Amino acid sequence: MSTSLRHYLTTAELEPGRAASFLRLAYAASFLAQVVVAALIAVVVRALAGGPGSPSALLAWLLVAFAVMELPVALLVTARMGAARSRRSALTAAILAGTMLASSAWFAALALATGQRGTPVFLLLALVTIGYAVGFFAVGRLARTPLDATASASRVAVGGGSATEEE
Repeated sequence: MSTSLRHYLTTAELEPGRAASFLRLAYAASFLAQVVVAALIAVVVRALAGGPGSPSALLAWLLVAFAVMELPVALLVTARMGAARSRRSALTAAILAGTMLASSAWFAALALATGQRGTPVFLLLALVTIGYAVGFFAVGRLARTPLDATASASRVAVGGGSATEEE
């Protein structure tokens, strides 16, 4: 991925398809990392607790409610990051989107670790899937950012600002 990263950041003119492909890869990696860590922690907690979990309808539906309330916040943050001005800011937005939209996986992991069953667990897993799909399409929009590597430098030269101000 480091070669792809270098290519993404340094190529003078990058086709939107290649940019979208790389940004979606970065999004998927950050999303998957959150899901894997949440699942591993759920397995460890379940193993340490020992014995069968005791399902609680109240806890299960509270987890669903928290995940439902968190999803619009993640979408809002992701949409707000959609106005990327450079390749680096587009990459940052893709990674942030993956991290924010995968946070519902933590609620699903807690449900599985505490032995919840039935409809609430399926709803939590559906919310994780919906978060992934929405983010995957949203990250594709970031590829429409002016992707010329020299665009940031020319804006800085004309505007008299620094590169950090542009990102």
